Amino acid sequence: MIYGLGMLAQGITFDYAQLVITNEIARMIKEVVAGIKVDRDTLALEVIHAVGAAGEYVSHEHTYSRFRDLASKNRLIYRGTRDRWEKDGSKDLTERAYEEALDLYNHFKIKPLPGNVVAKMRDIVNEAEDHFSVQLSDE
Repeated sequence: MIYGLGMLAQGITFDYAQLVITNEIARMIKEVVAGIKVDRDTLALEVIHAVGAAGEYVSHEHTYSRFRDLASKNRLIYRGTRDRWEKDGSKDLTERAYEEALDLYNHFKIKPLPGNVVAKMRDIVNEAEDHFSVQLSDE
C-alpha cells in the first residue's frame, strides 16, 4: 500500500493534480517492482544466435512485436522532443495533471460491483451494526 497520494503539507491539503502525478509514479514503481519476465521467449536465444553479437535487434520481428508491451506507458511525463512539446502547447507536468484530473472527473465511469460482492459487504455492515448495537445504514 502506498499512503499519501494527492496529499500536500503533511496531509493537511489535498490536490487533484498531485493525486494524478503520484498515482502515475506509484504505477511506475509497481511496474518496476513486478520485475521482468525471463523465459525462453523473452531471452530470445534463437534471435541472438541468428543475429549475432554485433547485429541489429531493433528491427527484428521478435523485438518489434514485443517492445510496446515493455515500454513504459506514461500519460503525464512527456518523452517527446522539445520542438514537439512546444508545438503541443509547452504544458508542464502540473498542467497535464490538472487536465487529466478534470478529464477523469468529467468522464470516469464507475463499474458496478458484482451482486455477490455487494451482498457480502452488506453482511459485514449488518454484523458490525449488530455487534456494536448501532444503526450505520438505512437498510
